Amino acid sequence: MSAITKTGYAILGMLSIHPMSGYDMRQLMQKSTQNFWSESDGQLYPNLAKLTQQKLITCKIAKQNNVRDKKTYSITAIGKKALKHWLEQEAETSLVRNEFMLKLFFGANVAAEIIREHIQAHRYQTKAKLTQLAETKKNLTDKHAKSPHFPYWQMTLQYGIRIAEAKLVWCDDVMQLLK
Repeated sequence: MSAITKTGYAILGMLSIHPMSGYDMRQLMQKSTQNFWSESDGQLYPNLAKLTQQKLITCKIAKQNNVRDKKTYSITAIGKKALKHWLEQEAETSLVRNEFMLKLFFGANVAAEIIREHIQAHRYQTKAKLTQLAETKKNLTDKHAKSPHFPYWQMTLQYGIRIAEAKLVWCDDVMQLLK
């Protein structure tokens, strides 16, 4: 069996919640994990095929009138075992690529006003993200409080909220440095 990619583990994790189509999985990822993990269609669909071939997931095809057949994927016992094994391993540290920070690092090469504009834009985007996270928190609590996944979803959501709050404080602090 070939190695399972991080995308593969993300898929197995999503299917541990409940069976779903590739489209439904993308939608759920956009509402839940996008703050710390995202997958493109170009990563998702080839991995669904690969995991099916490896018998880590199954695919049921439902015929639909006048539209594409719907493929619903489910995790298998082998897939659950692989997911559990991966979850028990220490996470690899990942290198962050942040163009905004790269531009700040080289900011001495442009007028300070340009850097202030970048920071203000970053602050605006962060406030919007914080608003979205607050909406997600309310939705999560209202609709999923009884799910066994709920405490873990809360943890990752709280991480995103704390990061966004810290970024807002940082934006205010560095704007003072540029005055």
